Amino acid sequence: MSATDLPSTTMSHAKAYGLLFIVTVLWAGNFPASKIGLDELGPLTLTGVRAALITPVLLALSRLAEGGLPPLKRRDREAFIVLSLTGLVGNTTVWFWGMKYTNPINAGILGAAAPVVVAVLGAVWLRDRLSAGNLGGIVLTVVAVLLTLSHGSLERLATLAFNRGDLLILTSEIGWISYTLYSRALTSRLQPVTVLAGAHVISTLVLAPLVLLVDGWRPLAQASWAGWAVLLYGAFPVTLGHLWYYQAVRAVGAGRAAVFTNLVPFLVIGLSWTILGEAVHWYHLVGASMVIAGVGLAARR
Repeated sequence: MSATDLPSTTMSHAKAYGLLFIVTVLWAGNFPASKIGLDELGPLTLTGVRAALITPVLLALSRLAEGGLPPLKRRDREAFIVLSLTGLVGNTTVWFWGMKYTNPINAGILGAAAPVVVAVLGAVWLRDRLSAGNLGGIVLTVVAVLLTLSHGSLERLATLAFNRGDLLILTSEIGWISYTLYSRALTSRLQPVTVLAGAHVISTLVLAPLVLLVDGWRPLAQASWAGWAVLLYGAFPVTLGHLWYYQAVRAVGAGRAAVFTNLVPFLVIGLSWTILGEAVHWYHLVGASMVIAGVGLAARR
């Protein structure tokens, strides 16, 4: 659903791998960048302005892909609303909220576990079959999540004394999981970039008044170059990275592309340490390794 069918020449494997690596680094960079942005701007502002900035670009790409603005049916408008509420409005806003109270490393590890939940719900809702290896991957990922939540402390695990930011990050994944499962079940005659553009239009209309009501316009007007850089980074490279990712997937296949996305937790660890000076603990390295192994097993077919 997130791919775009813009006219393009066939991409070589070498170019596809290079593009996948760039996209993976861009996505990982969003974690420390968001932490910087939250020093000046609220979660609603970061999400709402991001949507408003990229929407005209997506509409232009949609027009190019469709050869004009296509007529919309009721099911198309319903898809825009569902994807907006589960995506930017639900997932991204709550994710920024959680990032206020936790560190990017924890968020990167916890977020990497989401595909396992998709596999479980896909088995229930879409009747995907799970093998013994898939079930083993699910268990391994759950252990990795608990290790990260407890910061490697059995006492913290026993008393459920978890960081609220970590819990919000996990809560935000409900939106992402819903978005992913709905996208898999969605059948539409529209180009995927058009569906993405429509969802961003709805997100902008929903979030704009909330930004003014909750955060007001002053934080945005007073934001430094760093705050604006984070907004532009999230709006353009991070969002367009989804389109670039699926262009590369068409060239090399989803299985090979997944190797690159599995690098995200480790890139987040490295970038957070380099840019923010975040402390890296043993449970981060063990948790990241376990969650990647678990996702690999759970997604294997």
